[in-house]
Amino acid sequence: MGTMGPESRHVRTPPSPEIVEFVRPNTSDKVLYVSRIFRKLPEEEIYFKLCKAFEQYGLINDVQVVKPPAQLQTAAEGQQEERLTEYYYAFIKFYLARDAAKARAGLNGKYFIGGQPISVQHATKMKTREPSPLPYSKCLDLANHYLGMDGWTTRIVSIGQDSESCQHDPNSLRYICVVRIEIRGWDMSCQGVGLGEKTLEPTRPQERVSLTRAAMKISVHRAIQNAFQKVILVVLGNGKVAVEINSTVPDGIPHSTEEETQLVRVKVLDGETDEVMEEDDMEALLAQMESY
Repeated sequence: MGTMGPESRHVRTPPSPEIVEFVRPNTSDKVLYVSRIFRKLPEEEIYFKLCKAFEQYGLINDVQVVKPPAQLQTAAEGQQEERLTEYYYAFIKFYLARDAAKARAGLNGKYFIGGQPISVQHATKMKTREPSPLPYSKCLDLANHYLGMDGWTTRIVSIGQDSESCQHDPNSLRYICVVRIEIRGWDMSCQGVGLGEKTLEPTRPQERVSLTRAAMKISVHRAIQNAFQKVILVVLGNGKVAVEINSTVPDGIPHSTEEETQLVRVKVLDGETDEVMEEDDMEALLAQMESY
């Protein structure tokens, strides 16, 4: 029995590492165009079917189902009449290019919706755009997926009202928050600054507390979003993840440090105003605003 020569052995090359940032995927290698989706089913059902089919290949950023506009055709009498196309189409955005490639190979012509096989191709006609930051909820999803729910924490370093805004407009509820993200296992951390703003109607003073709570919460969420803009995930071919911090990314708003921002301090749980506070304590802090 002969032995296999080196040229006949198949060596499987592991996938190359991929960089994942906390921005919306907008390149053709990560975005799939799904066509020939038979519109026999409701749009909501099509959405859930696509989510279920594609999420088995990796973490999805977004599923967008598009209903084509009605086409105008000339009727026999010379009048225009609408004719609905028989198909929807959709865009599926992955964070990893290799996940998108696997989904295309696994589903193109092989997955059926409404009894019809769908077509899955890379979205090659995308417009070149600057990547936009992920919204707050998507930041949490991405961090939990690759770092684990216990792999990172957030701490509110400070939160307070912009005193300059108060002086110019007493009805402006403008809060600035500084948040620090700590990534366990890598001994890394980074900060972000967020701005939350609401305007109080002079005729509705009773809404001050609820609007203050809303402005503070927005500032915290935006600070977390901006902090995550510094985090870079390197997903290796074996699925393991390395983390880097891009210190050149701005903290968020122009006033990026406490020293540069004039804040009206908010007392934190009867403690000092400059102590570090867990994000879980935010609701307790917001509840304290009832007494102001």
